[in-house]
Amino acid sequence: MDWKSISGTVGTIAGAVAPLLGGPIGLAVSIGSQIAGALGTENTPEAVQAALRNDPNAALKLQEWAAQEREQIRQANIELQRIALDEYKADLADRQNARSEHKDHWMPATLTLTLLALFAAVLWALFYGPVIDANRDLIVYLVGNLFTLVAGAVTYWVSSTKESSDKDKLMGLLKQNPTPTVNNKESS
Repeated sequence: MDWKSISGTVGTIAGAVAPLLGGPIGLAVSIGSQIAGALGTENTPEAVQAALRNDPNAALKLQEWAAQEREQIRQANIELQRIALDEYKADLADRQNARSEHKDHWMPATLTLTLLALFAAVLWALFYGPVIDANRDLIVYLVGNLFTLVAGAVTYWVSSTKESSDKDKLMGLLKQNPTPTVNNKESS
């Protein structure tokens, strides 16, 4: 007898567990071993099946074990989502820090102009280059990849990110150089 043969019996008590017993042999043995441990039986399909048929409390123990396993999986899922959220927050903070540190740097403009020049050169090579047929696939591949980079670079300059950066820069200048107020006092 193997673990798959008792999946029907286990499935009537804990339906979510039964497919695991019918799965790959390593998984079935692992789940079967956990079920045997939860029921307090020998680690064999026969012992588990006998316990489920003869012990009225065995079904309750199996259901409790299945509920605990589901809760552990749920908690592990929550923890994985928390870790992913923390990583995302760290990535956003890193990007924000990089943007604030280099907001007036010459490199974004230089990169954008370089990408545009490279994109234009590759397009020229695609349509007017001397050895078009031999390198056509490579050039088409480069155009596709460069287009994504150029689009991202141009988006930086024309998107709300750049407008927001410019607005923040202007607000900073206004705070540094406040407009003088004029007092209209009449002399007596």
